[in-house]
Amino acid sequence: MGVPDSQQADTFLQRVAYLISRHQQDQLTAGEAEELRAWLDATPENRRFMEQWNDTRLLADKLQRYSQPDVNTAWEAFRAKHLTDANFERAPRKTFRLNWRHWSAAAAVVLLAGTAWYTQRSRPAAPIAQQQEQAPVLAGTSKAVLTLADGSTLQLDSAGQQVIAQGAASIHQQNGQLRYAIQNPDAAPALNTLTTPRGGQFRVILPDGTAVWLNAASSITYPTAFREGNRQVSITGEAYLEVTSKANHPFQVRINDQTTVDVLGTSFCISAYANENTISTTLVSGAVKVNTGSTSRTLAPGQQAQITNGNIRVSPTDTSAAIAWKNGEFYFNNADIPAIMRQLERWYDVHAVYEGSIPVRTFQGEIQRNLPLEDVLEGLQSTGIRFHMKGRNIIVQP
Repeated sequence: MGVPDSQQADTFLQRVAYLISRHQQDQLTAGEAEELRAWLDATPENRRFMEQWNDTRLLADKLQRYSQPDVNTAWEAFRAKHLTDANFERAPRKTFRLNWRHWSAAAAVVLLAGTAWYTQRSRPAAPIAQQQEQAPVLAGTSKAVLTLADGSTLQLDSAGQQVIAQGAASIHQQNGQLRYAIQNPDAAPALNTLTTPRGGQFRVILPDGTAVWLNAASSITYPTAFREGNRQVSITGEAYLEVTSKANHPFQVRINDQTTVDVLGTSFCISAYANENTISTTLVSGAVKVNTGSTSRTLAPGQQAQITNGNIRVSPTDTSAAIAWKNGEFYFNNADIPAIMRQLERWYDVHAVYEGSIPVRTFQGEIQRNLPLEDVLEGLQSTGIRFHMKGRNIIVQP
């Protein structure tokens, strides 16, 4: 058997990391324990790596020095004992959870580079370079701009507290969220827009009780009171919604001129950033129908609809991944460097600049969103990609 190709190496290495993580949590099945033993028996290097697992300094150094021959030997032993060409493609791609605070630069394990262990040569990890001494780039916070019906705007943050009369409703700002309450049922509803900047997120409770979490660089437009018929809102960027069920008043989210999502009572996430190739709707509970100009598909819980060029593709998905941002985490599922950079750009309000040919590598894992940017980049850098900070620019280098 020859050296695995990059796709097989990706799956193999993710599997090894998954098994080690399961072992640490004392959750291995009998079959998984046998798989891990095969990898440990392949080379003394593998066993020493396992013994040093809880030492983050040694772990980071080991990842940098992990050479191709060792991986190839482990691959041959592992595959000969456990895998066949027929069953290899069914090897599960699983992610594992580690607490970033305990791992720092050893995040090449948390952010498992699909090809890092397979191709990386010896190159010591360097600290994140900066043009000059500068303050850390901190994580985003709770902040937004509320645009009222008359065009006036209010700056919102986590500390503000106020009550605003607007059309049929009163708007209460408290504890980093807005809450609408019907005050004058006879008054004509007015349209409000809540917008989060890059580096901000916010929560709003709509007049019907529907809760909406806005991710960074997103917006939602909605009436201050819902009348008879459809409850309709418009969303850009990314939002998670928990829709209050009202059988005779369907809830509809408009994403663009041709794309809508029809809802009864449900929890779901919409991601519709302009600089992403697809629009996705992920259903956590209930039921939604996704509509384009020519097609519609109804989702069941645990499914995701991806819309590309007006075509809808529905597939099973890990819903916790889609809403990780709402729960204070980045979740990378086989994400490449540009995809990761786009998330970091939105959350840290920075800009990625690419220099040279960046290797095509995928990453899998989770990171807390409350970390300074430098901590996140340190973990990414330990997999072989280099980052250089210049003000609010991230210079990405091979």
